[in-house]
Amino acid sequence: MFKHLVTAFLACVIFSAGSALATPLKVVVSIAPQHYLVHAIAGDLADVAILIAPGQTPATWDPSPQSMTTLAESDILFPIGVPFEEVWLPRLQQMLPKLNVADIRQGITLQPISGHHHHEGEHHGHGHDQMMDPHIWLDPLHAITLAENITRHLCALAPQHQQTFTDGLEQLREKLLQTHEQVKQKLEHFHGRHFMVFHPSWGYFAHRYHLEQLAIEIDGKEPSGIQLAQTAELARTQNVRVIFVQQQFSRKAAQAIADQIGAQVAILDPLAENIPQTLIMTADRISQALETPWPQPSH
Repeated sequence: MFKHLVTAFLACVIFSAGSALATPLKVVVSIAPQHYLVHAIAGDLADVAILIAPGQTPATWDPSPQSMTTLAESDILFPIGVPFEEVWLPRLQQMLPKLNVADIRQGITLQPISGHHHHEGEHHGHGHDQMMDPHIWLDPLHAITLAENITRHLCALAPQHQQTFTDGLEQLREKLLQTHEQVKQKLEHFHGRHFMVFHPSWGYFAHRYHLEQLAIEIDGKEPSGIQLAQTAELARTQNVRVIFVQQQFSRKAAQAIADQIGAQVAILDPLAENIPQTLIMTADRISQALETPWPQPSH
């Protein structure tokens, strides 16, 4: 009887140890699209916390006591280059010296924020202080690179789950490749066309699919009255029928231009979690906005 009790006790200890080994990794990401990538790769093997809540903008985030606790208890933080990180990441690393920070942008060539048109009398520098565009997840092929880097770091943290992570990556890769092909097909007839946005989030997307984004926002600020008038004239010459805004920013300037040129205002959300769904929906809305035939030269 005693022998059976000892055996049962040892079985419980071994089961408990196994359960401890299966404790999910505590992963912190900056934005919801990263949550999609990590969850697709790791599933229940990772608890993923997002610093930027829905409706918040990465430009104005400040850490709450709860987010500081989450960071202190995390196994790894995956930043992605959004604005608050420039200010807060060095501070967080100073306050939390054991914070494990992993750059998942390796292998991606960053590009400057595009879509700013020059106004008369303005001088735009192109030196080393030019702001780089952080919205790399909006190119599905870049999203695959992000996923590969995430997988490498997760495997290093929990090598016993390498096969699960690798399988998740391959399924995700296939999904993102399918998304790329769908988006490419939807936009292939609009190469060289312009679409107008308030905030210049879609530079990588535009570059991948041979489009040009025109941004209303200038250096993170709403345009002045003169700039607004010039932007409205540009929108008119480019035959802009729809101006895209995102919920995290004011639509006042976009609506003012839309009213002047008879355009509509529509929402695109670059911070939505489901990357494939976001990109396909974006392709649909941009293609609908560009359905007006390209202006033909007069003879």
